[in-house]
Amino acid sequence: MTSPEGTEELAAAYNRGLDAGRIEQRLQGHDEHLRKINGSIDSMTRALHILTEELRANVALFSATVTSDRRDDSERERIAAARVEEAGLVESQRTVRWTAWQRWFAVVGAIILVVNFGLGLYVALSR
Repeated sequence: MTSPEGTEELAAAYNRGLDAGRIEQRLQGHDEHLRKINGSIDSMTRALHILTEELRANVALFSATVTSDRRDDSERERIAAARVEEAGLVESQRTVRWTAWQRWFAVVGAIILVVNFGLGLYVALSR
């Protein structure tokens, strides 16, 4: 049979084994937890990288659109200025500028026309 000291030693060894098993089990739980954390960090890093690339693409597209709009605005302004200039040339070609003596002649002629019309009515209605 076993002596009481042997039994105590066996019980102590058994308890140490139990404690070691519990510690091992707790360490395995912590390892699994850390793997999950690392996995979620890796997935977050990938998602952040994808979002960063998408943001860069959107910024590049926005920048290209702004540049295109600026170019279009300056091109429209240049075309509008050219058309205004062309319209001014056509207007100046169509517009006839009268000299001072031509204006006086036209005014005197209009006065004479109105007076003759008035005299003609007076003579026609006075009979």
